[in-house]
Amino acid sequence: MEYEAFKVALVNLLREKIGGEKSISVHQVEKNNGIELDAMVVHEKGEKIAPMIYLKPFYVDFQGGLSLEEIGTQILKLSITEKQEEFSLTEFEDYKKARTRVYYKLINYEMNKRKLQYMPHIKYLDLAVVFYYRLEGGKLNGASIVIHDCNLHAWGIHKEQLVKDALLNTSRKMPYTIQGMEDLIAELSGKESKITGEELMYVLTNEEKYYGAAVILYPHVLNHIAKVLNKNFYILPSSVHECILVPDQGQYSRIELKKMVKEVNDSQVEDEEILSYEIYYYDCKKEALMM
Repeated sequence: MEYEAFKVALVNLLREKIGGEKSISVHQVEKNNGIELDAMVVHEKGEKIAPMIYLKPFYVDFQGGLSLEEIGTQILKLSITEKQEEFSLTEFEDYKKARTRVYYKLINYEMNKRKLQYMPHIKYLDLAVVFYYRLEGGKLNGASIVIHDCNLHAWGIHKEQLVKDALLNTSRKMPYTIQGMEDLIAELSGKESKITGEELMYVLTNEEKYYGAAVILYPHVLNHIAKVLNKNFYILPSSVHECILVPDQGQYSRIELKKMVKEVNDSQVEDEEILSYEIYYYDCKKEALMM
């Protein structure tokens, strides 16, 4: 069964199961980099919010042998479980409460140009700084809501206020970390690192490794790293979650590094998590990051 036919069959099955108690609908959700995913919503009357359940993973299960009936049962259970999670719009709707939970992240500008029309953002190199509200505490800790222009209007604030609060929260609550690539590989393999001397590459992210590429915007971070390394360095956008720092020691040419970024993006990074195909260069004398 092709995906479109699977989607129709699944909706019909669920509508038969629940009768008129709830409504079933499928929406296309635009994610990062223009990726569109089908999400099913099981909605009860009078509810302000309902969980979105993405269908592609279930289609993979269906292709793997799981029956339509079994998938329908899983989705209904999931819709009930997610509704029981602790979530309230009260704190999100009141900016006096929400302001301590707004953060910023980096995404690709051109890949997201269409939706950026409706989002407060700041263009930076070939990237865009955008903002999100992050749930903190409870079972949904870490879940996020992207902030749109309509949210600013509802809050009665200007973008400048949002930027000010997000700058403070992001660098303070999600501090940066930097680790040598070889040290990281040794750590992941469970071996004790015996690396000596300067490393050729470093991983730069935040402590949660969540939208960690944004740490390149933290005040004084790149300048501090340049002083420690005592040299200029390249920044390779590994994903929206981290960057790779390569000290400029002559081992790699700019062309080689750009090719490396393309190969990694095309083979190892999820489409939704690609940050850029460009590379950046930090000049410690100019104290500036450039393409």
